[in-house]
Amino acid sequence: MGSDIHISLPAETLFQIGPLHVTNSALTMLIVMAGLVIFFAITMRKRQLVPTGAQNAAETIVEWLLTLVEGAAGKRVGRTIFPLVATLFIFIITANYAGLLPGVGTIGRWEDEGGQRVLVPFFRAPNADLNMTIAMALIAVVTVQVAGVRAHGVGGYLKELLTPIPLAPIHIIGEFSRLISLSARLFGNIFGGEVLVTVIYSLTKLVIPVIFIGLELLFGFIQALIFSLLTMSYIILAVAGHGGDEEHEERGAAHAVEGETGAHMPA
Repeated sequence: MGSDIHISLPAETLFQIGPLHVTNSALTMLIVMAGLVIFFAITMRKRQLVPTGAQNAAETIVEWLLTLVEGAAGKRVGRTIFPLVATLFIFIITANYAGLLPGVGTIGRWEDEGGQRVLVPFFRAPNADLNMTIAMALIAVVTVQVAGVRAHGVGGYLKELLTPIPLAPIHIIGEFSRLISLSARLFGNIFGGEVLVTVIYSLTKLVIPVIFIGLELLFGFIQALIFSLLTMSYIILAVAGHGGDEEHEERGAAHAVEGETGAHMPA
């Protein structure tokens, strides 16, 4: 009876808590979230005027992201949507890199499936689960729609969406396609990388070549950046004014997104 490393499109269930199925990707996601909360809690608790160590790393990341967002959206709007964009980027890149840690995808329990012994891993990259990427894409798309409505009102939002009438179906499909685009792109790249690394390991039974780990590090960063910046771009387009001076447009956009994100930034 043969045995091999198991490659499964859906995340595997590890155990159940009542009707709730806890999968290996969900378990890894909880560990990543806990790690991020602990890291930033410790960093912020021991803040120093001259940052060092973990505080320096955290402030460098946040400052780089803030500069990036402000450069694209302007200072006022950029600071308003920054919490959402930064949260998405930091979570996605951490989750992507967590999938490259030793033991992720290779340590688990052996189960019989169709007369063959397969390895069901205890841990799996969170973004290699389509449910995870769809959930984040839903957050992004819903935020975009609500921000657009707050910026222009229901009437103005519908007018923009349905004008001209012959192109209204295309506009509506385009809004829904963002959900598919964001979720499928991230899932496909991370799952594909996971399969590549798993296949190489199963064929060689040796340490994964450094070149593949380097590529996965690069792709993980790129995918996190693409997802967060696309979300930012969609919000900017949704709240952009259609008339008036630039300052008025920027203030209206900032006010709309403030209501959605719950953040308030001074001018």
